[in-house]
Amino acid sequence: MTVDETDPIRPPATRFDVRDFARTAVGSHRDEIDLEAFAANPLNPETVRSLAYLRELERSTMTYLRNVLVTPTHKDARVTAFLTTWAFEKYWIADALEQIVLAHDFDPASVVDLSRFRAFALEFAERTTPIVESFRANAIGPDVVGVHLATVAVDEWVVEAAYLQLIEADPNPELVSLLERVLEVKKRHRSFVEPETDRRLADSARARKLARRALRRTAWPVGASSLAKSETAVFYESLFDAGLAERIDVRVRRIPGLDDLHLIRTARRQALARGNRTRSSQGTDTKGGTNG
Repeated sequence: MTVDETDPIRPPATRFDVRDFARTAVGSHRDEIDLEAFAANPLNPETVRSLAYLRELERSTMTYLRNVLVTPTHKDARVTAFLTTWAFEKYWIADALEQIVLAHDFDPASVVDLSRFRAFALEFAERTTPIVESFRANAIGPDVVGVHLATVAVDEWVVEAAYLQLIEADPNPELVSLLERVLEVKKRHRSFVEPETDRRLADSARARKLARRALRRTAWPVGASSLAKSETAVFYESLFDAGLAERIDVRVRRIPGLDDLHLIRTARRQALARGNRTRSSQGTDTKGGTNG
């Protein structure tokens, strides 16, 4: 499958060279991180907690990719080449964040504080989802490719916004240096998924309908469903005010067929509500009285 040189939604641009993208994939960032600098000038505890959460989001790409590549998306060689390189680069971003989190003696796995029941449910879902998704998506056909790319585009916007907020909130020189490199990597990701998403959804009413349904059902950010709900609440509380959530939703509504969605505003509101309920329940003892 080929991609037109011009795009019906965005201005004409140079066609993304997937072969060059794969050839120049960005790997490990470890050699560029001075961990000793953090000993002399440590990050704020809130920043470290956010980095641990973002590390899990970047790592969740492999689960997402596993589900995607059992669908008709894997038949599109160009998209598959992009997604595998995208996942490779995100793996190494997660690795870099992990090194910084560990340098601050913070357990990165602490953001995956799940109940036994929820952990079992997620494990079951991870085993069965690729099978179910394969049957469902193959019945849909190639229109599902636009859905997958739209999901990647929105998630990249959310995570990128979080990195920018961290730079502003905690301008530690070593952290800023790493995150600026990470943002350059993500800029390349957006250069592919944004025009591809626009083109594919603009070309198919069915793809637009499927994307609306799928994006509404997605837990934002992608990967949040496998993390502690309290941590997702902290993520939105510390990094996303209502204005930032709305700015991302404005970008979402520019995608063909998604002109009335409020994905991130809704996700933020729901996460904060769950966080408030969790804090309220933690303030109540087993006898129904309050602590204090």
